[in-house]
Amino acid sequence: MTDAKNRQPIRVLVVDDHPMTLEGTQALLRRSPNIEVVGAATSGKEAIQMVGELQPEVLLLDVRLPDMNGVEVARAVRTSFPDVAVLVVTGYDDTGMLRSMLKLGVPGYLRKTVTGDELIAAVEAVAAGQTALEPELLQVGLTSVDQSFTEREMSVLRLVATGLRNAEIADQLEVSVKTVEFHMRHVLGKLGVRSRTEVMSAAVQRRIIALDDEGNIV
Repeated sequence: MTDAKNRQPIRVLVVDDHPMTLEGTQALLRRSPNIEVVGAATSGKEAIQMVGELQPEVLLLDVRLPDMNGVEVARAVRTSFPDVAVLVVTGYDDTGMLRSMLKLGVPGYLRKTVTGDELIAAVEAVAAGQTALEPELLQVGLTSVDQSFTEREMSVLRLVATGLRNAEIADQLEVSVKTVEFHMRHVLGKLGVRSRTEVMSAAVQRRIIALDDEGNIV
């Protein structure tokens, strides 16, 4: 088991065009010994460039930027750097933006009203391949999100539901663990759950998978 003291901090890039918010967010994150703020950007193009240069694990993203909107930035990052977890933190109640982000498989979407501790917890969650979505936002966002699953996402979903861990799933599918983690973020986002332990119940409730009389997946 890895000693928590030897665990490397989560590398985070913060993006916001308001200097005071940018400084405040960085200060909040630096309260955690588990997080390292590796950079800060004030525009979409700068953010995308810095993701390539700094290779953060988490991109903390505002949705209103001077040159690009958050969806454009998130799409570019998820296309070119799929291992980077995007965590949106916004001061706007924009249902269309939320739905677009969920369609992209963004694992985290929060309001700027969250506390510092909640923000730190969200960064840790998305870095671990989990979701960080406020329940009331998720309820609104999922009403029109296309929750169809790709063939590979269904394979991952079914194996997760049987209790397999990422490394075991990677062995079965003959892919890398990183690839499994990438698909897991999509599965969690589409199901609207925060952790892999909730996958089975959510998938059964939505009739994505079915169980026989003995509780086995059919």
